[in-house]
Amino acid sequence: MEAVKRQTKRDFMLLSMNDINYTCLLMPPLSITDTLFIKREETENVIEHSTNDEIYTQNGYASAAITMLKLIMMSKDWLFRESYINPVMFCFRQYLELSMKDSLVRFRFMRKKANIDEVSLNGHDLYKLWGGLKKCIDTEDNTVKCIGSLVKELNDIDKNGTLFRYNAFLTKNICDEERKMPLIDVDNLYIRILQMYNFFEGVNELARNGQDEMTANNYE
Repeated sequence: MEAVKRQTKRDFMLLSMNDINYTCLLMPPLSITDTLFIKREETENVIEHSTNDEIYTQNGYASAAITMLKLIMMSKDWLFRESYINPVMFCFRQYLELSMKDSLVRFRFMRKKANIDEVSLNGHDLYKLWGGLKKCIDTEDNTVKCIGSLVKELNDIDKNGTLFRYNAFLTKNICDEERKMPLIDVDNLYIRILQMYNFFEGVNELARNGQDEMTANNYE
């Protein structure tokens, strides 16, 4: 196991050392026939998207966040760390949004009728989504309170989902706002991401199991 960990760390470091500005110089020139996507499986390195991709999609964002955060934690290069932290935060925020929306949709399948005060799933306000989800899980223990506090903390600084998506120039000229970044301790962030991931995966599993049980009962 230790050998695997050492190999993984070495692979991470080698990956982090391959700067995109250098790597792109090694690529061949573009051809007029080049495309981003292919029409058929003509190579051995094809990713074929599954029609049942809801788990892969949201978990992929969380895994990408943790993978990049591990790279940051192993690097002393300030430019590398600065370049990767926003994608980390964006991916994790995206995971939270997708996970809560997925759980809400599944919980709503189980209700008898729509509630008049149900939160809209079209927006990006994490705290509003959390408010709707908290009603579905119907518990108020210490963990739920802590999760609510963390979701609010993130949402308060990034209500529109642009803080970690836009740089300061775009924020000023598109949103007409001054970009205010929070202080981030990567070790603390690593722990919080995993704690929140564990919680929301549990809620999502609860919603999925409930939907599956309801579907099975309908076929009886």
